[in-house]
Amino acid sequence: MKKFVPSLILLFLSVSASAQLINRFTWESNPVTKAVFGPNAISVSSYASAATGGTNDSKGVNPGDGRYDINLVLDGTVFNVPAIDITLDFKREEAQASFYYRGSFFDFGMNGGKLGVNFMVTAGSSFVAVNSGNIYSVPDDHSYHHYRFNYDDNTGAARVWIDTTLVYTYQGTAGAPLYWTGAGNVTVGKDMDATGRNIAILDNLVIQKYANALLPLKLLSFTANAQNKYAVINWNTTQEINIHSFLLERSSNGISFSSLKSIAASSAYTATNHYKFTDSLLVSPVAYYRLKMINSDGSFTYSNTKSVNVASTNASSVTVFPNPTADYVNIKMNNTVAGKYIYTISSVTGQVITSAAVQVSAGAQQIQADLTRMALKGVVLIKLSNVQTNATETFTIVKK
Repeated sequence: MKKFVPSLILLFLSVSASAQLINRFTWESNPVTKAVFGPNAISVSSYASAATGGTNDSKGVNPGDGRYDINLVLDGTVFNVPAIDITLDFKREEAQASFYYRGSFFDFGMNGGKLGVNFMVTAGSSFVAVNSGNIYSVPDDHSYHHYRFNYDDNTGAARVWIDTTLVYTYQGTAGAPLYWTGAGNVTVGKDMDATGRNIAILDNLVIQKYANALLPLKLLSFTANAQNKYAVINWNTTQEINIHSFLLERSSNGISFSSLKSIAASSAYTATNHYKFTDSLLVSPVAYYRLKMINSDGSFTYSNTKSVNVASTNASSVTVFPNPTADYVNIKMNNTVAGKYIYTISSVTGQVITSAAVQVSAGAQQIQADLTRMALKGVVLIKLSNVQTNATETFTIVKK
């Protein structure tokens, strides 16, 4: 009786550009230890051979006419990878069979006709064992089906497919590689004997180092809005892994872009990350913005392009004087339209000293704020907010 112990998970695959191929076997000729790509197997059962009856009129591995397991042994050291992708074609003629087996570290296969996978992931200097349990009844139809296990250490996610059906998903800790310390060699076809029927039952084994998470982050939002005479760009992300930075680019025509601001990524995977930049040096009334999201390996992708028409906003020209001051400060405005404003005076630590709402008409006007009752001296912040547009400007003065 085969017993499941920590293993990996499958996934439906053809050789992918997002993964690094380690080993591939098609078994079109003998000896079956010979790989099409990567290292040859160390050994195999003396009864196993390449025989007709593989997938699509090809050849596959036949365990032989006795009750002997295939037991194709591979050097385990080349498979000590942080993330892996395993695919194969298998025709069920029995109830027990391990597709890919590394003792207590990894076992992907069939137990009592039920598909399952066990594997280990790193947790500090130790490991966490993951056991899928019975996840699917392996078809007993004497036909080939495609099985795939996939684990991505960047996201901590593992999945198993049969043909094109996703039958199992595991979500672990992002950034946790597979654990292989002391794992030993790999056995393909353990307990796989076809019950002595002398037919091919295994074909097309592909093992890859999985690398599908070059830019796993999710860009939740990317906005660019006019606020007074400025453009304010905001973006929110989540699932940041291996993200180096964000490069905000600007254009006057939406075609030719130049670098505007580079901002380091927070690299917080589970959190929602907020970013903001205010462009106060616009080169034209209409500006276009896009976000270049740069991976730690130098690869990148772009967001959609956003445009801002600053000339169409209800802009106001604002100055604050005198600076420094001992008693009063004047907020001089030149509004294109009437509106309601709120000004707040606070310390640099955020303590609000005074706040007031004022209604202003179109054109030039001046608001005077009394600072004589304010005991605080030194740097003071004055924030002016337009109630209608939510545009905000902040000024710094020195209180003597």
